[in-house]
Amino acid sequence: MCDYDLISIGRAPSLIVVGTGEKPVGRFMKIKVIGLAILALGFWSAVGADVAADEVRSLLDAPILPGSGLPCPAPESYSRSRPGPPGMPTAVGLNMMIQDISRFSDVDQTMTLDLYVMMRWHDPRLADPDRGEKSADCPVPDEDLWMPLIEPENLRSQKLFYPARFLVDASGTVTYVRRLLVEVANSLDLHDFPFDHHEFRITLWPSLSDAEEIEFFPLRERIALNNEISTHGWKVAVPVASARESERTGRIGRYYRYDVEIGMTRDWRNYAWKLGVPLILIVLMAYTVYFIPPSSVAQQVGVGMTSMLTLIAYMLALNGSLPKIPYLTRADTLFVGCAMLVFLGLLKAILTTVWVQKEAHSTIAQIDRIGRWLYPILLLSVVVVALI
Repeated sequence: MCDYDLISIGRAPSLIVVGTGEKPVGRFMKIKVIGLAILALGFWSAVGADVAADEVRSLLDAPILPGSGLPCPAPESYSRSRPGPPGMPTAVGLNMMIQDISRFSDVDQTMTLDLYVMMRWHDPRLADPDRGEKSADCPVPDEDLWMPLIEPENLRSQKLFYPARFLVDASGTVTYVRRLLVEVANSLDLHDFPFDHHEFRITLWPSLSDAEEIEFFPLRERIALNNEISTHGWKVAVPVASARESERTGRIGRYYRYDVEIGMTRDWRNYAWKLGVPLILIVLMAYTVYFIPPSSVAQQVGVGMTSMLTLIAYMLALNGSLPKIPYLTRADTLFVGCAMLVFLGLLKAILTTVWVQKEAHSTIAQIDRIGRWLYPILLLSVVVVALI
């Protein structure tokens, strides 16, 4: 009854015979066989596509051995059409080698890098077995040959150091290498300054082609990084590369993106010695007003004013080394707490002048006793709050 009901949906119940006189059960079995054949064909097609993609990736991951005097592709073999089977995206392998990080700016939230960018793709139309196991170093083709176009995200500036290199091996695997000086921007979270850590990201997108035309994958997950870099005050981790399909702001459809994550950890010791220690000394200088006798009230006011002005100069120096951010960092919390303590010392010195005129010597003595033990406790509390 189940097979009969499936066939007779939308038909009169009396119509049991269809076409050539076959029974519904037999016709349904044929439909199932055809359906299974279609599924099997689709499965083997998918397997074949995966095998072809794996073969292309193995070619792109092969070593690069430049050679001299090898034949370059003939211009008539160039084509502006995308290589690869119809209906499949062209696999483009990407890799970077970071030669130097010349500048990492907190104020501009930018990083300046000297790096090599390498693209590899397979174009069998350019194959030539005469090249053997090496790659021919050829002139960069004009617009007559299809080449993947990429662009970095949040690019501020770019400079090409040397002419690009275009290499082709015997199988038609193309290697395109450029050395660039680029400045890239990222938004930084500076809440933990100067104990902050950042994952600075460099993202490459196809300029025009979506995921149906170009598929990115990293040639190496661990990016080579020169051991001697120019950026001081930072610990740089080994960059890690990844590729994935994603939506893109302002574009319709989905695109492949290539991301390089660079872990940057600030060396806080420089700030501890150059800013932290002098700041604590300024606060302790304001603390001396509780030990200066009331007879030297002018000296108390002078110490309080000097401490306050010095602290303001330090705060201005720190603001010049950070971006204009709408929140407080750990360093800001320490500075604000210390400023309140220094102002408390100045306020005590000013009030002492009033109490001296009123001959309130007992009040002055009591305030001095309380301030001598309360002030260090407040300073320690400010430091702990800034660190936790």
